[in-house]
Amino acid sequence: MSGPDTPASGVRPLIALVTGSIAVADIRHGDRLVEDLGMDSLEIADLLVEIEERFEVVITVDALAGARTVAELEATVRRLQCATG
Repeated sequence: MSGPDTPASGVRPLIALVTGSIAVADIRHGDRLVEDLGMDSLEIADLLVEIEERFEVVITVDALAGARTVAELEATVRRLQCATG
């Protein structure tokens, strides 16, 4: 079994997977999850689960709520990986 991915290699594909309507190439670091990408609360919850599985971290709803953009989400996942690894 391989180790966890890095946020830069995996957050955008997870967003594309969860939304089912946005191509990875169309997701930018500065995009806001709700306002720009149109993610709803169910998609955010699904993204939370996907992130935990892919990156082998436990991310709280508060931590996710503090990450409004793709770049902020990647930074949050990196911090969690450093804290647990």
